[in-house]
Amino acid sequence: MSDTKKLLEEKVALLEKGLFTMSKDRARALSNHETVDLVEELRAAVAELKAHANQL
Repeated sequence: MSDTKKLLEEKVALLEKGLFTMSKDRARALSNHETVDLVEELRAAVAELKAHANQL
């Protein structure tokens, strides 16, 4: 598997999990600091994807 495909799959899985964690389908609500931490993690994943896309 190419590095690009692997990176995309990992980051999409991270985004999917993070969005589920913040969704109404989740049984337990996140605390404020958990939400902030998760948003920062997801923003970092998006930044990494954008940086990789700019290299192509």
